[in-house]
Amino acid sequence: MKRKIFVLIILLGILLPITGVLAKPVKAATFFGTADMKNALAEPLIVPTENGNTESSLPELTPFWVDMVNAEIVSNDGEGVYVAVLDTGLVSAWPFFFSQANIAWELGKGYTHDVWWDDTIGDLAFGPLKDDRGFLTSSFGSGHGTHVASTIVGFNYNDILWIQGVAPKATIIPVLVLDYWYVPSPYGLLEIGGGTDPMVAAGINYIADLSDTLDGPVIISMSLGGPEPAPIIEDAIDYAISKGVIVVASAGNEGYDGMGWPGAYPQVISCAMAGWTEQFTFANGWSWVADFPENLNTEDSWGNNHQLFLDYMSSRPNKDLGQKSFHLDVATPGCAIVGPYQSDFAPGSLGYYYLWGTSMAAPHVSGIAAMVLQDYPGYSQSSMEKTLKNAASGSPLPCDGSFAIDFPPEYYWYFTWGGTDYGAGFLQANEALKAAK
Repeated sequence: MKRKIFVLIILLGILLPITGVLAKPVKAATFFGTADMKNALAEPLIVPTENGNTESSLPELTPFWVDMVNAEIVSNDGEGVYVAVLDTGLVSAWPFFFSQANIAWELGKGYTHDVWWDDTIGDLAFGPLKDDRGFLTSSFGSGHGTHVASTIVGFNYNDILWIQGVAPKATIIPVLVLDYWYVPSPYGLLEIGGGTDPMVAAGINYIADLSDTLDGPVIISMSLGGPEPAPIIEDAIDYAISKGVIVVASAGNEGYDGMGWPGAYPQVISCAMAGWTEQFTFANGWSWVADFPENLNTEDSWGNNHQLFLDYMSSRPNKDLGQKSFHLDVATPGCAIVGPYQSDFAPGSLGYYYLWGTSMAAPHVSGIAAMVLQDYPGYSQSSMEKTLKNAASGSPLPCDGSFAIDFPPEYYWYFTWGGTDYGAGFLQANEALKAAK
């Protein structure tokens, strides 16, 4: 039976609708499991049309997380660079949400298995890998991949505003490697979400082979992970890197229990999740459009001497798992990131949500890497990793801790971390482009 890989944000993450209704953290399951999250429709969502808003451009707004990485002050925008988002695919309303973005839907792909209950083994059984799945998220699946893509290229907010992304001119290739199933069993109807190692490896190999046919450099962005190494996935990663593809993955949401894989592989560019100490400072009723100070060392209203904190659930290297400090590369925003989202197994939940997790940090790294590739399309994986770590090293997170309001947002937290818990430092786009030169 194939070993399974579970999704970090679906099984481990936290979400919060932007109406303020609370969600709760969930624990990992050794198998796929069901995400035990409370969720509700966020801001009222207009009925998406088939093509979305395509006749005119919406006025643009810069959210705080894009402001945090200084993406709005640089001229690079990722144009000519492909970012393959290996995730849950895109929700069927993606043309509405990405009406002003570049989505290479014709290159989209999906991998899955038929799944059923086998009485002879008393467990779930998986059929052969299928590559005709398509990239659309099932009606009862998660909008995780849609949310991740929206961080990179931006999204349509109710046909009122265009929320800017980190690399708005990059081209997204949606690849579904995480799926959802309802499976009848002796214990009732099982709700299953996640993916297998062959699904993830197939997605990586697909993009690696596809890169030869594309007219620009390629990045693989993976906001997913499992609790142990998977040789089939590492082989696929090495193959993609050998083809010139840049590979980025989230570090995991397990705190000091260690990094997940594939983020823990030293050849992968991995990322931790930082937050803004004043991310719930409301501006015009929305905390997510508040202005982030350009100087990270500015004292905030809580008395902190730094604007950033490292979230307690951000995975950090665990030496007992053979993980070294250099296996974790950089930190980017991963707290209270807003985007279009559909909660798994919750019909009617499509809306705009806050999400927390290193899943939200990975697309920031991928977007910044796209900016670098825009100027230096021949960059190798090792060159990109070195450049991003050099850029981040100028913005270390001070280890004297920070007070902040975080999830749940009515709670006042004191966060602490060590000097190797966030990688080389906090990554910003302007510093990455400077380091690339």
